[in-house]
Amino acid sequence: MLHGREDNLRAETLYVGMAHHKKRFRNPRELLNTYIIRLQTSGSCEALIDNEFVVIEPGDLLMFRPGEKYELILKDNSIDYYVICNGTWIDQWWDNFSPPQKTNIPLDDDLLKLWNQLAKETLRMNDTIEELTDYKLRVFCLTLQRLHEIAGMGKTLSPPYIAYRIKKFIDQHATEALTLEQIAKHAGISISRAVNLFKTNFGQSIMSYAIEVRLAVACERIRFSAMSLDYVAKSSGFNNYTYFHRQFRMHFGLSPRQYREEQQKRSKLRMEQ
Repeated sequence: MLHGREDNLRAETLYVGMAHHKKRFRNPRELLNTYIIRLQTSGSCEALIDNEFVVIEPGDLLMFRPGEKYELILKDNSIDYYVICNGTWIDQWWDNFSPPQKTNIPLDDDLLKLWNQLAKETLRMNDTIEELTDYKLRVFCLTLQRLHEIAGMGKTLSPPYIAYRIKKFIDQHATEALTLEQIAKHAGISISRAVNLFKTNFGQSIMSYAIEVRLAVACERIRFSAMSLDYVAKSSGFNNYTYFHRQFRMHFGLSPRQYREEQQKRSKLRMEQ
C-alpha cells in the first residue's frame, strides 16, 4: 500500500467525464481557478481563444489554466470528454509542457480508456486510495502530452510509423463498420496514401488485413462461446453470413460449423486424457 508521494507533489481530479449536449447552449464566460482539459470527440462547438471565438471540431483539444478566460458555445449533439483538476504536480507539469489553448490530437482509444478509468476512480473516491487517483491523473496527463507531441510532428512522421498507426487502428476497430475513409482520416493522410503505405509495409491490402483480424475474432468466439454462427459473423464485423462463410473456408479450409465441431472434438479429447 502506498503511504505518500515521494515527490511531495499533488495531482487532484475535481471533475471528470463525458458530456453530450443535445441542444445549443452558451457556457457563460468565467475566469478560471482550476485547470480544464477538454477533448471534442463528436459534433462541434465554439471556444474563446485569444479573445476570439474559434470553431472546435473532433480531435481538437482545449487546455486552460487558472486565471484564463473560458467560454463555450455548444452546438446540437456536441460530445466532449473533460477533466477539471488542480494540484502542485499539475502546476509543475503544465509549466514544463506549456500547451497551447487549442491543438488537434489523434482520437486515441487508449487515451479515452484512461479518461473513463479516471472517471470511474473519481466516482469511487469514498472507497479508494487517494494516491491511486493521483497517479492515474499523472498517467493521463503524460499520455496526453505524448499524443500532443506526436501530433506536432505532423508530416515528419515516418511512413512505417504511419503504417503501424493504421494497423493499430484496424486492430481496435476491425469488428466495426470500418471504411478506408475512416482509416485514412485517423492517420491524417489521403485514402490513396494510406492504401499504398500499408501495402508497402505489410505486403497486403488494408481490407485483407481487416478480414484476417475479423476472422481471428470469429475463431475465438466459435471456440470459447455458445454464440450462434450467424451472431459470431455479425459480432466479428461481417454483415453478410454468406460472405463470412466463404472467407472462413478460404482461409482455414473448413466451414465455421466444421471448425466448431473440430474444436469440440479436440476439447473432449483433452478432457479425457
